[in-house]
Amino acid sequence: MREYVARLPDYTCRVTIERSTRRSSRAEFSLVDRLRLEVAYTGGDELYAWPGSAAFERSIEELLPAHGLVSNGSYAGHVRTLFRRDVARFGEPRAEDGVIRLDASVPPALSGLALTSGAGGVPAGIEATIRLDPSSYDLDRLEVRVSTRLAQSVETTTYAHVKIGEVEFVLPQTSELVLIGSDGMQFRNFSRFDQYHRYTGTATIRYGPEMAASPSEPRPPEKKETVRLAAKIAGVLDAPIGTDAAIGDPFTVTADDGGKLTGRISDMRRVGKENWDAELTLEGRVMRKVRLPAAAGTKLSFGKM
Repeated sequence: MREYVARLPDYTCRVTIERSTRRSSRAEFSLVDRLRLEVAYTGGDELYAWPGSAAFERSIEELLPAHGLVSNGSYAGHVRTLFRRDVARFGEPRAEDGVIRLDASVPPALSGLALTSGAGGVPAGIEATIRLDPSSYDLDRLEVRVSTRLAQSVETTTYAHVKIGEVEFVLPQTSELVLIGSDGMQFRNFSRFDQYHRYTGTATIRYGPEMAASPSEPRPPEKKETVRLAAKIAGVLDAPIGTDAAIGDPFTVTADDGGKLTGRISDMRRVGKENWDAELTLEGRVMRKVRLPAAAGTKLSFGKM
């Protein structure tokens, strides 16, 4: 596993996260919202971005709305902590239900993990159960348990063979994280991973007359044009937004002046069993309480935030 994790390429994937809550174990989980993100695993770090964004951000918290449960580590962080950092203590492997089961633990001082809430933050150690395919030793499932004075959580990640380029790797397929707060409130994030791609970057250097100009002959400063944006933008939705939409999804609008503009769903809240109240953001302007699903041709009006 150590050698395998070391060979993992830098990759990106799409993750769809459905967040639910319930007040006790006797109640059913109620869907609160849905998120869609791009995740990049590069240099041992997990980076995040909205779908279609030009760059990845460092922190998942910078992207997501303040409400709800967020976490990182499911994509590659937990596996790296267990098998690459020499901080985990392993029990004896054993055969169980057709797989190889292996227990492991990492103390809070060495895990690099923390659990934070409105009541503060505390370092978090982990207890893990690893399941391996007995014929190939491929990772089949990873369960990570965290217990602190603030909350307890269990995260179960399942793995599948995924082709990146011409090479096949075993990478996350689904992940379920359940957190129980000190007040008994429970939160669940269920994540699905797809659209895996190799993550690469390129740089281009061009040489020309401008690069060879003498330093003693500075170029005149470029003139900057001041663009005054309208206080409001009105238009119609180009394509429908369905009930399967998620925070982060882009949409396009044909403005009243004929221009084509691209916005993003910036928030969603469940209304009943089939509908959503969404917040749409476009060119720094926002429209709240948009009922989804919304048909193509729906009239939209965005005001300043």
